[in-house]
Amino acid sequence: MNRCHIRLAVGCLAAALASGCAKGPPPKFYMLETPAVTEPAGLEQGVSIGVGPVTLPGHLDRNQIVSRESGVKLQLSEGEQWAEPLKDGVTRVLAVQLALTLGSNRIFALPLRQPRPLDLRVAVDVVRLDGELGKDVILGARWTIVSGDGKTLLLSRVSRIEESTGAPDVAALVEAQSRAVAKLGAEIGHAIRDRSF
Repeated sequence: MNRCHIRLAVGCLAAALASGCAKGPPPKFYMLETPAVTEPAGLEQGVSIGVGPVTLPGHLDRNQIVSRESGVKLQLSEGEQWAEPLKDGVTRVLAVQLALTLGSNRIFALPLRQPRPLDLRVAVDVVRLDGELGKDVILGARWTIVSGDGKTLLLSRVSRIEESTGAPDVAALVEAQSRAVAKLGAEIGHAIRDRSF
């Protein structure tokens, strides 16, 4: 290998090292906040409900946190990402809120790890869960309640919930998303409690 080739190899190595060192700071990770848990402890009690599936549109089913710049323009942040799949977070918040609303400690995320009888199943199709930083988060979802065996549709509704972010940052956006999902869980829980189907 002559000197020219050595210089070229050293230059390439230096460039590769420099590009590796030039990476930005690691991303910040967020998750939806679960309402305070006050569900009954001890023996299982209350209505038995399976929550799922929860589906999201493709533009939300990703690691990056999505905010809306305008009606048709989205902002995907590499610096702020979800610590868990967003659909898992939505399922978790819905399950906890249902437990709080119904006074039950028999609310389970589907699919179940072990088979168990269910009284009802709740499925949620999220069509929107975003907003502009510093403005409102909008949650739009179609949800259904079916019998525990999954064979009989009991209720189908569409919900639209708005929550103010209160501040122009991603943390405030995620907090507003958390409140919106909890409100959806309460709405579903009230429908079950009042048996409006």
